[in-house]
Amino acid sequence: MNYPEWDESVSDRAIISEFYDQLLKRYPEVREDIEFNEGLLHLDMASLQRVAEKLCKERKLAELESCFLWVNSLFCRSRNELLNAINVSFLECFLYSPYLSKQEFKNAMPPELYQGYEEIMSYIEELGKQSISQ
Repeated sequence: MNYPEWDESVSDRAIISEFYDQLLKRYPEVREDIEFNEGLLHLDMASLQRVAEKLCKERKLAELESCFLWVNSLFCRSRNELLNAINVSFLECFLYSPYLSKQEFKNAMPPELYQGYEEIMSYIEELGKQSISQ
């Protein structure tokens, strides 16, 4: 798969529809949250992120890898709204420690998604440094 490139001129509408079609089939436990969120993509992505964090906490690595593979398939095809939601509401807030080592976390994620995670973490670190120096 290819690492995604941001493109504001392209809509992720079809991939977002696919996300919603699959989300409740794969993770029915988020149904109540999804219904409450009324289609707010970032909140729904955060619900999926909490499921993935729970898989980390419970050390269900095969299920975690499956979740990450699915998110990666969406991530690599997205260019706009969905790419932003994955970056901001899935990757940016992800807490795998103390349940998994960094290597276990990296091994569970496809390379493209892990690259996205690392880039988000670097960006947040840089923002922190900038705010301290001001």
